[in-house]
Amino acid sequence: MPDRGIDQKPSETALFAALRRAIASKEFNDEVFGPDDLAGYFLPPYFRFFLNFEWARENAKNRLNGILPGLTEFMIARTAYFDGLFVDALNNQTPQIVFLGAGYDTRAYRFAELNQGTRIFELDAAPTQDRKKKCLKKARIDIPEQVTFVPINFNQESLGDALGKAGYENGKKTLFIWEGVSYYLDAESVDATLEFVSRTAAPGSTIAFDYTISVSEEEIDDYYGVRKFEQTMQEHHAQEALVFSIAEGEIDSFLAQRGLKVIEHLNNEEIEQKYLLKDDGSSIGRITGHFRFVYASIVK
Repeated sequence: MPDRGIDQKPSETALFAALRRAIASKEFNDEVFGPDDLAGYFLPPYFRFFLNFEWARENAKNRLNGILPGLTEFMIARTAYFDGLFVDALNNQTPQIVFLGAGYDTRAYRFAELNQGTRIFELDAAPTQDRKKKCLKKARIDIPEQVTFVPINFNQESLGDALGKAGYENGKKTLFIWEGVSYYLDAESVDATLEFVSRTAAPGSTIAFDYTISVSEEEIDDYYGVRKFEQTMQEHHAQEALVFSIAEGEIDSFLAQRGLKVIEHLNNEEIEQKYLLKDDGSSIGRITGHFRFVYASIVK
């Protein structure tokens, strides 16, 4: 499998995801659109300083939206979506939660008081994971005893081997959170991940992930922000360019062939309606049009 360099240094896209969550937290300061009050700790000090000023946040938002339209809004919706699933799993005392590409995720720390014994495994490339641990230590954020860091190269290493060494138990009910990862992998790595999930987890286990649909050149302008998004990724994030997608309307059959059954699927418009509306019914924005959310169960 190809190694496109994403495991050689801390992930740039993970850092920009943290930046967007930090901006949202400062701007909205609430649990609806800006719940990640820890995201700023992963940013360089001068970023954290300037985000205290509204003019700096507006400037940053405008620049980010100029090169990747709708991605900030997508991150806001995505944080809310996966927060909800994570909290539900803790409240239901799910034995295991596995983050398949944790990046600078903060859920294990933001919701630590809800954890009554759930084992949490954070998988990611070693450089990103090492930087995350350094940032947590510097911010004096305790790592809960239930959290285990698992370094892995997703394009070259076996999930089973990495998780087995870390204490993951096959046959236990598990929630897999695969956030912001699938589209960076090749098809073989996507299949290997889904095969592992369907084969090892207990009945009742689930996986949630975001993905992109395949968009042709003829229809690309029908999807908000996608043309500019793809241009920017190719020009500025070549080592983390999007690789994998699923054709529109084929997610059910795609997952069924891999031992999974869709529980919930949200397209771009449904995501906006569910996660970006204010109390007065107005929207805070639109998401990049080719992103989707899916939540599926393991079929045994």
